[in-house]
Amino acid sequence: MSSINIIPIGSGSTGNCIYLEIGAYPLLIDMGIGYRRVRDVLQKHGRDLSDVKAIFLTHGHYDHVKAAPAIANHSACNIYCDESAMYPIRKIDENRRIVHKINETAEILPGLIVSSFSVPHDYVRTCGYTFTCQGRKVSLVTDCGQMSEDIISNLIGSDVVIIECNHDVEMLKKGPYPYLLQKRILSKFGHLSNDDCADTVLRLYQEGTKHFLLAHVSLINNTFEIAYQTVKDRTEGCDLDLYVCKDEGDDLLTY
Repeated sequence: MSSINIIPIGSGSTGNCIYLEIGAYPLLIDMGIGYRRVRDVLQKHGRDLSDVKAIFLTHGHYDHVKAAPAIANHSACNIYCDESAMYPIRKIDENRRIVHKINETAEILPGLIVSSFSVPHDYVRTCGYTFTCQGRKVSLVTDCGQMSEDIISNLIGSDVVIIECNHDVEMLKKGPYPYLLQKRILSKFGHLSNDDCADTVLRLYQEGTKHFLLAHVSLINNTFEIAYQTVKDRTEGCDLDLYVCKDEGDDLLTY
């Protein structure tokens, strides 16, 4: 069985980009980190941006697409996204754009099956992804206001799940954000809290998933330690592997 390799290059409001190798395919998810940073992190781990076979965008928010033109200029692969994410990347050669509609499953490359599914976030068409190849499955769901049975059904069966663990509810309520922004984040179209993330991790563990990456951790309304401990406490006694994405790009994770 082939290995899964993941490099969390960036995760959070400052910029998002995940490098994933599954089967024989190096992929990028989101392009919210500058080209030079992505290039340098990949080179540090013996990888090259020009080898990436496909790029996937979850949605069109700036922290997920701001580096798209620069990264695309150094990679010849296709970019897959919903139509609503096209505007921020309109300057990219149209021959390389392939719109990947939400709620579709397709064989993007030989043996690589990619499914996208709808995620509630800020009234913007946002999707999560599952990547399946050679009997291995990796799923990603971030920028998600509310977990649902439909989303969970897509995640079940994953070897690795990259999941949002955005905020501690009490830190958010007592923090510096204005009330309306707090209300948006706490809504079903906002971001997933530590508690909601922990509940989902426990459910997926019970369904067989053992490896989890906690992503999109707020630097204002959370800490890496609190995010980790909340999930750890909720899953006490479970033999699972937790990793917190810290925007450093230092780690090459192998599963």
